[in-house]
Formats: sequence, C-alpha cells, structure tokens
Amino acid sequence: MCAAALWGVSGVLAKALFNRQIEPWTLLAIRLTGAFVLLLLILSLWRVSLRVPRAQTGRLIVLGLAMTSAQFTYYVTISLTDVSTALFLQYTAPVFVAMYAWLVEKEPLTALKSGAILLAIVGSYLLVTGAGGIRVSSLGLLTGILSAVAFGLYAILGRGRVREIGSWTVLLYALGTAAVVWNLIVPPWKTFGRAYAPEEWALFGVIIVFGTILPFGSFLYGLRSISPSGASLTATLEPVVGSAAAFFLLGELLGVSQIAGGLAIAAAVALIQVSDLKSPRSPLSTPSSRSREVIE
Repeated sequence: MCAAALWGVSGVLAKALFNRQIEPWTLLAIRLTGAFVLLLLILSLWRVSLRVPRAQTGRLIVLGLAMTSAQFTYYVTISLTDVSTALFLQYTAPVFVAMYAWLVEKEPLTALKSGAILLAIVGSYLLVTGAGGIRVSSLGLLTGILSAVAFGLYAILGRGRVREIGSWTVLLYALGTAAVVWNLIVPPWKTFGRAYAPEEWALFGVIIVFGTILPFGSFLYGLRSISPSGASLTATLEPVVGSAAAFFLLGELLGVSQIAGGLAIAAAVALIQVSDLKSPRSPLSTPSSRSREVIE
C-alpha cells in the first residue's frame, strides 16, 4: 500500500515535469540512474554487503529487465492510445499473476481472490476511463498487455529473490540493470547535458527518492510476507491515490464513476487481505535472510 501510494503521488509530479516539456524517456533515464547511484551510496554507507550468489546474478538481471520492460511498454502504450487506456491495461496484471500462481505454483484461486481481481479490474476501468471509455489500437492493446505481463513478472521474480537476498540489495541490482538499459536507449550526454531549472532538479530528486527507491523497495519488502498476486492487486491502489492527488494538488475533478471505481479498488484490496489471512502461511525466510533484512 505504501508503494502504491508513493507511485500514485509521483505520477502527479511526473505530469508536472511533462508540462515543462520534459520527455518521459528523459525522466525515466534520470529517475533510474539517480535512484541507482543514490541507493548504492546509501547501502555502501550502511556497510550492507552487496555480494550475491553467482546463481542469483542472472535472475536479478532478468528482474531489472522486467522492471524496465514494464515502464517502457507502459510509455509506448500511452503514445499509441492514451494515459487512461495504458493505466487500465497495466493494472490487469493481477489476472496474469493469479493465473501463473494457480497453474504453476498450485496456489488456490479462491472465491475471495477471484472476486477481488474482478473488483479491481472493474474499478480500474471506471476510475481511469470515466465516461470516456478506452481507445485501443491493435498495437496499443499488445503493448498494454505486455506492460501488465512485465509488471506481473517483476512481482513473481521479486518474491523469489527477496526470500534469499535482502530486498534493498535486490532493488539495487534491478535498478542497475534498468539504468544501464535506459542509458543505452537515451545517451547520458543527451539526458544530463541539458540545462534544467532548479525546480526541475527538485522534482527529479523527489521522484528519485519517493517515486522510485522507496516504493520499489517497499513493494519488494512486502513480497516477503504476501503473495505476488496479492502484491500486484494491492498495487492497483496507485490510480486511486493518483486521482486523489490530482484532485487536491492539480484541481482535477472526479466524477461519480471515478469515485465508484476507487471504492471498488479499495474493496478489492480489502478482500485480498482477507483472502491472505485465511490462507495457510508458509515460512517466509531462513534465519540468516531475516537477519540480513533487520540489518538493512
């Protein structure tokens, strides 16, 4: 819930930068690079061990690629459709995660969880589209579904990594991979060679800390105690918080359908928490991994 809230507020701040003619690709490159460098500095000062088993290195790189792919396909979907459609398509991720958990991990698909997923999808549709409906081209539909799959993959892969490695160390490797990829897409001299106003640098800093490090770290930390399907479903609170923040900070009005959508998503999150409480719990981590988390 903390991750979803921070992502929702950071979306409003990102919109303020877009209004200043900052391209989404530039913001993403600065966000990922800045977050990686800052987190590396913090973990080094805390003397957190950054070594990981060789067997995990490749999986951490894949996790970073999933993070990058989710954001890349999301922005492509925006360019091909609109923000509302892109948001709705990305937040169908709980469906893919739940199906994976049911088919591969044999996690039961209970009536409560199924109802929560349905509520979240209907709520997301009402919240982000209002009365305007969605606009979908065939390519936009494809990239939107890919963004949902990539976000779901991030949740699934993250669960396995945080059980064996500290969540902040996992995030560092994921951010490092994503930063390298984006600096190949957008050359650093084009990203950082441009003159930015002090207000823009301030917004960059807030998004790096409160829109990247803390929410992604919180999401991974939460995966230690709830399932990937529960985590991805809880993350659907992001558009709820984003809409509320836009209402209070930008004066954007909320219609009846959007309020109903927000309430439906809140009900879905409550249902998934009840579902998790009723399901049998398994040991979350070994003593050594738990002690690493306490240190971090």
